[in-house]
Amino acid sequence: MEQISKNSLSDQIFHLISSKIVQNALKPGEQIYETQISKELGVSRSPVRDALRMLEQIWLVDRTPKGNYQVSALSLERIMHLYETANVIYQFVFSKAAENITPTEVKELEKLMARLEDSLAGNDFDVYLTYITKMAHKILKIAGNPMIERIATELMPTAERVQWMSITSQPDQLQNVLTHLRQGYNHVIAKNPEKAAAAFKDFCTAHIQVVVDSLKPTAEKQAAG
Repeated sequence: MEQISKNSLSDQIFHLISSKIVQNALKPGEQIYETQISKELGVSRSPVRDALRMLEQIWLVDRTPKGNYQVSALSLERIMHLYETANVIYQFVFSKAAENITPTEVKELEKLMARLEDSLAGNDFDVYLTYITKMAHKILKIAGNPMIERIATELMPTAERVQWMSITSQPDQLQNVLTHLRQGYNHVIAKNPEKAAAAFKDFCTAHIQVVVDSLKPTAEKQAAG
């Protein structure tokens, strides 16, 4: 791992490990050792320990019986829990955004949508994931409920992980997925709360379905064994 500065070490280490988990560079079940990371980054173990605790709180790592950490499994059950939770939160958020959006915010969202669609044209998954997250943050701000925003922000790394799995396992389905988001955006700027919420549900369902389809054979094989 690359060297990092001494400022906000825990946060920097958190984001460094989080991005590796999201993009599957660190795989489910893989052990993460405080000592190894502290040596690679040239830092003490304390900020590494803090970062791992933060990752545990948002379900990216699990504590083992021996007190170590490992990358959490992305099981069908966890994916479905995320799907159910995201649907409840973001249907509300898209609905509220449609009620609250201003002309300035319309322009800001349009720029984000344009970057998303450009990333799709170039099959640039890193850019797609960056801007889908920026879009989520923007919609949350427009919705204007800080308690919902905090809960949704804690879920984002797991949501990014699921989306990364979706777009890398079946990239040909991404056009269909993004079409639903474009519809949600259109309904938000048209100030149609009900249709904006429904479009998000379609977007979320499309992403989740790709992942579920890719995981089902493995889950069925494990169940049979």
